[in-house]
Amino acid sequence: MKNLSNMIIKRRAYFGSGTHVKLGHGSQLGHGCRIDHDVEIGDDVMMGPDVVVMSNSHEVSRLDLPMIAQGAAPCRPVRIGNDVWIGTRAIILPGVHIDDGAIIAAGSVVTRSVPQYAVVAGVPARVVKFRNGQQDDEHGPRPTCQ
Repeated sequence: MKNLSNMIIKRRAYFGSGTHVKLGHGSQLGHGCRIDHDVEIGDDVMMGPDVVVMSNSHEVSRLDLPMIAQGAAPCRPVRIGNDVWIGTRAIILPGVHIDDGAIIAAGSVVTRSVPQYAVVAGVPARVVKFRNGQQDDEHGPRPTCQ
């Protein structure tokens, strides 16, 4: 783990084996958070209790082998920007990038990357609004999760 200055890791936080986690200045992980390997968390990030951040999954493509025998799928790193708030029991799936200033609502399952200042909610998570008041206007529609 790097950048241990001024951060809070609450009880029962779990870090996967062989974990490479970069945790930014002033960030905090809530009780029971589960952080997989190859995850970068920016500065001033808040995570509620029981948040799960996954950079890995199981391989399931072969039909001639039981899924349990197929092993792990290739790692897909997760990047979380600065000033992000991730609510209680949210799940961040492999390969997701969450841009600066975003909010992930409690219980959301984030399957796609999240744009800057977006507020996302649901299963799967969708943009419900933007913190900076960005709206559809003459400049075109607001960005969506990609």
